[in-house]
Amino acid sequence: MLHGDGEPLLIYYEDAASRFCYVVMKSDIAASGLFGEQLSADTWYDLETPYGYGGPLSDHNIPKDSQIQFLKELQHYCRENRIVSQFVRFHPLLLNHELLPYVIETRYLRDTIFMDTTNPDLIMKNMDSKNRNMVRKAIKNDVTIVRKDITDFKDFIPMYNETMEKNQADAYYTFQTDYFESLKLLADYACIFYAMYEGKPVSGSIMFYNDRYMHYHLSGTHTEYRKYSPGNLLLYEAACQASKMGISKFHLGGGMLPDDTLFGFKKQFNKNGRAPFWVGRTIFDPDAYHDLVMLRKKLNPEFDENNGFMIQYRK
Repeated sequence: MLHGDGEPLLIYYEDAASRFCYVVMKSDIAASGLFGEQLSADTWYDLETPYGYGGPLSDHNIPKDSQIQFLKELQHYCRENRIVSQFVRFHPLLLNHELLPYVIETRYLRDTIFMDTTNPDLIMKNMDSKNRNMVRKAIKNDVTIVRKDITDFKDFIPMYNETMEKNQADAYYTFQTDYFESLKLLADYACIFYAMYEGKPVSGSIMFYNDRYMHYHLSGTHTEYRKYSPGNLLLYEAACQASKMGISKFHLGGGMLPDDTLFGFKKQFNKNGRAPFWVGRTIFDPDAYHDLVMLRKKLNPEFDENNGFMIQYRK
């Protein structure tokens, strides 16, 4: 809700053979601004997993009969509440796109990168030679890395905002202070790593973690200090700390597009560390879905109703 993504809902299902859950955000489709004044508020809604990677969680495979029953109940709930569709971002390390094939239509989108942190020797070994040199360069330039509590985000916000402006990122990727304040609720599962130069934080990254995985959430670097490669050293040192904590994989995520510069940067950290990112959808009300697509077409004759978006009226 803090990021304007809608109302959070926990979807939970249990029967004698299975149990699973996942989190979604319920959004008013009219609030997207894609339909102008042609769609009134509180007419239609859709569901979407929160920013980042998510999807269903279960401790075992889910039988076909359970999936079919779950879909029946979920579809009834969604029709009762004028929910047209759902869009799911799955987690590349969990491979949970395989859990609900009878419920969610899935599609491979692109690769992400993870670092193998089971053995500290593998961290440097799996990095490409250019990246190893960048790490050594940062060390030679007396860049150091410190780990701070997630509450210590004051220095992080300006470097993150500067990075977003430099990359001309969409406004969606700009977070307000109250978002960072909310991360205090994750104090036992989140931290900030800072790269320090001459006693000043010049680069930073927010990490989430549990006993198995660490996840690279947000990062930023002051432009004038990029020449010292602080981000390269920061990720290397974070991976080393993850290894000391008994964490087996450090997930860096991917790029905005396949093989863009962001993905290229992350790829340097593990030449053998690709993990597939899948997305999925369920259409609960095909007639309403079709009407929304046609309304987009009516408002903009150039709108391609066969576009590649999983939820086509959202493009």
